[in-house]
Amino acid sequence: MFKFRIIGFILLMGLLGGIFFWDKGGVWLFAAAAPAMVGIAIGECCSMLNLSGRPTLVVPGAMVAWLIAVGVVTGFCIPVAFYSTAFLAVLLIIAGCGSLLSMKADTMERLFNTAGVIVLLAPPLVLLLCSYFLNPHGFWLMYLCLVTKATDTGGYIVGTLTARLPGGNHKIAPGVSPKKSYEGLLGGLILSLAVSLLFYRFGSTGMTLFWHIIAAVVLAFGSFFGDLTESAIKRLCNIKDSGTFVPGMGGAFDVLDSFIYNGLLFWVLYFVKDIL
Repeated sequence: MFKFRIIGFILLMGLLGGIFFWDKGGVWLFAAAAPAMVGIAIGECCSMLNLSGRPTLVVPGAMVAWLIAVGVVTGFCIPVAFYSTAFLAVLLIIAGCGSLLSMKADTMERLFNTAGVIVLLAPPLVLLLCSYFLNPHGFWLMYLCLVTKATDTGGYIVGTLTARLPGGNHKIAPGVSPKKSYEGLLGGLILSLAVSLLFYRFGSTGMTLFWHIIAAVVLAFGSFFGDLTESAIKRLCNIKDSGTFVPGMGGAFDVLDSFIYNGLLFWVLYFVKDIL
């Protein structure tokens, strides 16, 4: 498992490296990969709900989420592609309405459950993608990704180490995620703050020191509760990983769970930058 986790990590770092540092092709790599990740994550969440006895439409749900993400991303890259995607979305809606004519007993339940997943998860993930297009391209998405994932990394390291102490550590929500602890949360918060301050010192962000401190704290808690939200869904469905899309690391939803809230929280922080 550790070997596959390393392979998955290298693949993700290679993809992110291409997106952030490939001058001519990074934006196109992002436009291809990012919507796919969103669509797969939504599809995985729908599949998990199916396992819990809450029927959804997995493939249509993933396709709609992918189309929404493609429409937003290509709207920044090629305006014509945005209108083409909007046209495809309209065709998909018409096809969905047509399927109602041959409706089975649980079709309406599946439609509502699928719509709920899309409404709850697609907007923050699409907002996450939009941060890529803030000037300079890719910089703020890199900031958001590194600060958010620093919470996961710091929490994992400190939580693992403190769990070995006599008496262990202090659990936060053992009924949802047995391994999460207050010590781990503190470790994640500290590492998130350190990463944010490194961007302040070397990144020429134009934001104040106070903004970077507040952003680190807000995004750290957003990351923690995003991960806790997915843990609650997986516990409800009695599964360990949302999928197998990323070798050794689970599914796309496992990778993106920390951004469920941070996609929105970042934009709130960005828009109030002038008063912080």
